[in-house]
Amino acid sequence: MPTDASLRVQNTWALVAPISDQVGDLFYANLFRMDPTTKPLFAGNIDLQGRKLVQTLGFIVDHLEDPDRLLPAAQELAVRHVSYGVTRTQYASVGAALVKSLRQLLGTAFSPEDEAAWAEVYGGLSAAMIAAAYPDTSYTKV
Repeated sequence: MPTDASLRVQNTWALVAPISDQVGDLFYANLFRMDPTTKPLFAGNIDLQGRKLVQTLGFIVDHLEDPDRLLPAAQELAVRHVSYGVTRTQYASVGAALVKSLRQLLGTAFSPEDEAAWAEVYGGLSAAMIAAAYPDTSYTKV
């Protein structure tokens, strides 16, 4: 049975789908402004990165109720990102940039409860990703 948080994430993502081409641009602009240490990680085509981001977020939203599929894929992604230079502290910046971007894109359609749901879902998933990518360090949920 879907949780309230997963339903809120799914419902708000459905509102983003028609404007998904704007998600990547806004997200990366917010991320680079909020955490300049992330900008050097993206030397390639940022439009392509934006499309990959939207695909990844879509996969996550579609599989929130299927942790046996979602968690291994997310953990693999996290391990791969270590080789790109991603640090565990940058996960918090990504979460903050994501929520800010959704708030900007959806305006009043993105309620405080929706924001809390995204933070909950992102926090749990990012904690699992950090644990997989940096197994020799302690971590806290971001």
